Amino acid sequence: MVLVLSDEEILACYRAGQPATAIGRAAGVDCRTILHRIPETEHRGRLQARWLNRPAPGVGADTIRALRARGLTWETIGTEVGPSVKMLRARA
Repeated sequence: MVLVLSDEEILACYRAGQPATAIGRAAGVDCRTILHRIPETEHRGRLQARWLNRPAPGVGADTIRALRARGLTWETIGTEVGPSVKMLRARA
């Protein structure tokens, strides 16, 4: 199979922030084919950076406990404050 984009072009697009799905769509192949062309260290590093740099919600444990004391459900607090129910329970 001959790709429309070279490995260098794929890597440049990926480093520029384009997702593998968009690069694959432009090249006419599946995103897994694109991910195979990207070194694993680059892909893993990007995923870890995304996980580690995820901004924490601006709500503290005291705020969550106060809202729970008022009788609000986890789902209601999540819609008001923003983070998921799982994150709210972990912070409370």
